[in-house]
Amino acid sequence: MSSPARHLEDLRQTALHYSLSRAPIFSGLPEDDLRRIAQYAQIRRVRKGTYLFRQDDPVIGFFVVRLGLIHVSRANADGGESILHVLHPGESFAERAIIDLQGYPANARAVENSEVILIPSADFKRHQKDRPDLAWRIVSSMSHHLRSLVSAIEGLRIPDAEQRVIHWILQRCPAASPKKVVEISLEMNQTELGAELAIRRETLSRILRKLREEGCLCQDQRRLRVMNVGRLRERFRERS
Repeated sequence: MSSPARHLEDLRQTALHYSLSRAPIFSGLPEDDLRRIAQYAQIRRVRKGTYLFRQDDPVIGFFVVRLGLIHVSRANADGGESILHVLHPGESFAERAIIDLQGYPANARAVENSEVILIPSADFKRHQKDRPDLAWRIVSSMSHHLRSLVSAIEGLRIPDAEQRVIHWILQRCPAASPKKVVEISLEMNQTELGAELAIRRETLSRILRKLREEGCLCQDQRRLRVMNVGRLRERFRERS
């Protein structure tokens, strides 16, 4: 390999190593293993609105978000999409691919111009034979995704749309003290959030406006500010 090509490859390896080390799924992994994964991992750029894969597509591996945002969704009975997860830099997804090669169970789409790291199934499985503990990392990550999905399903079972929105907000500030102001980053627009909550965009806008007028929330384009978590919790309990 020529000197310029070697330099570019070294830069690629350094970037991959850094991104992988910051991903919770690989937290605490020995340096030798991180370097080995960086050697077979691939950086993929995904333009805004482009699908990284669709439901039932052949499995090629799992992914770690490096830059941008990725929506994971499934087709619903109405022909639309229900958002299951919104994934940020450092988060991994599609780990099930390592266990089940029958096709991806959901769609993955870039919300904005993004970069992901592909961990190819075949390479990771070979690595896993030398390091069986890597399997526990996959199981742990899948368990985390499952808890998030259970929480989302619990919210969708709430029949009242306003209560569903309040539940979604409270799930994002569970450890906050009752009178503390909490900021929630909005990684999606209201149409996408409405799809996640199974609420029409117009209904969601009306609910958020009502909560603002009542002093429960402040909102700008990218953030929700919960002015009094305790008051919002009390309101949720009263109407449950």
